[in-house]
Amino acid sequence: MTDTAQTVTARVDDLSPDVLFALLARPANHAAADGSGMLRGLSADTPEVITAAGETFGMEMTAEDGREYSVTNHVTAFEPGRRIAWMPAGRGREPVGVEWSWEFEPSPDDGAEAVGTIVSVTCDWSRVTDEAYLAKFTLPRVSAEKVRGTVGAMVALATRR
Repeated sequence: MTDTAQTVTARVDDLSPDVLFALLARPANHAAADGSGMLRGLSADTPEVITAAGETFGMEMTAEDGREYSVTNHVTAFEPGRRIAWMPAGRGREPVGVEWSWEFEPSPDDGAEAVGTIVSVTCDWSRVTDEAYLAKFTLPRVSAEKVRGTVGAMVALATRR
């Protein structure tokens, strides 16, 4: 972890990068696998599947203090089977500069027949310049433990399919 980013890495056995990427490209799965307890569900205008950088998807959220709010996530990277990233913004606002990125790499073979994936989830807030935001929130807003919970829940979701 640096002063402006937190990365959580996990090895996932028996699931390919393509399978995990496809799950994350469906916003409904974000809420189903949320380990932070902050995602309540999809916003009405959210697409079923994300297909490209530049798209947006909405989420209904609950803050640490119990306040409900909505975000629009601006997709900043979309590389099928490899990487997907987005920058959340308050509804009707521009992103403040926090980017969530999920990267998927095939895991080393290790001589085993099973295929696996190395998943890296990064919360990067190096572009946040709003002093009021930085004063109000401790970044990252989601702990590494909760991100690991989300990865685990995403894997569980994939194995149920």
